[in-house]
Amino acid sequence: MFLLAPPFTAGGRALNVWSQDGGTANGQVGKQMFLVTDVSGHVGKAVVAELARQSVAVRVLTQDPSEAAGLPPGVEAVRGSVNDTRLDESLFTGVEAVFAAAPLSPQMADVHRVVVNAAKAAGVTRIVQLSGVGADASFCCARVLRWLGQAENTAGSGDLQVTRLRPTTLLQNLIEFAPTIAHQGLLAGPFRNTRWAWVDARDVATVAVEALRNPIHAGRTYTVTGAESLSYQEVVERISRVIGKPVRYLDITANEARGWLQAKGASPVMIEAKLEMWDACASNLINSEPTNVVQEVTGRAPRSVEDFVRDYSERFLHG
Repeated sequence: MFLLAPPFTAGGRALNVWSQDGGTANGQVGKQMFLVTDVSGHVGKAVVAELARQSVAVRVLTQDPSEAAGLPPGVEAVRGSVNDTRLDESLFTGVEAVFAAAPLSPQMADVHRVVVNAAKAAGVTRIVQLSGVGADASFCCARVLRWLGQAENTAGSGDLQVTRLRPTTLLQNLIEFAPTIAHQGLLAGPFRNTRWAWVDARDVATVAVEALRNPIHAGRTYTVTGAESLSYQEVVERISRVIGKPVRYLDITANEARGWLQAKGASPVMIEAKLEMWDACASNLINSEPTNVVQEVTGRAPRSVEDFVRDYSERFLHG
């Protein structure tokens, strides 16, 4: 259950709000208000940033003030947790549509179910749901894809209008390797020579915002990709050209990758989930060919690997 406190009130109930400019989202331009359920991931953060850039009112679910501190000015951050079985309906007061996202975990479907049930009870009719390419509740070989498929199924009944976004591999995942790229000129992983369909989280976010603001996208499922598929070897070659220093790719075994993830403090469940997912992608079980979704939905071309690396060059140069 959400623990709520003043000063902001909605639907007759008090909400604990951290505002980034001393006020609430009421000062935003226009009448639309959207709720974003998670900003711990790259796409959720980018959705909030894009809504704020467009001067659209946005309310964000956060679990602690530190999350709220990094949000753009004017964003209404509401304190709460979705670890219980019920979400306070007053959080949805004035909300036109919800961007439903959750951290990758075995509990993803439970989190989505809580959000979907509360949205329905509050009279919200549209949800944009963040999923992933290959989502399938019955997929045999990667539990991540089952988690994503189960989460999708939580919004599959009733009068709720759902837009599902299934992005491919996020370019932002490369940031995880920034320290070794910066200090050793190395990106190591169990990715073989498979070509992956990459996409920038910010491009996924622009598609999400368009889907939130325009009901024409209701009922559709979008596979969101960049313009080309590249192997990790090809990616590091482009990173090297942009940052002006040598970077090489080293293919490692699953056991070596397991040790690397253990050293980073990942839980046993998430380690095995990641290894399964990487193997499924490297085995071409779920990779998608590039689509034109970003261009068709947003009216502009998706960012390239070079665009991404230039924007994050400090990370790749200095870790």
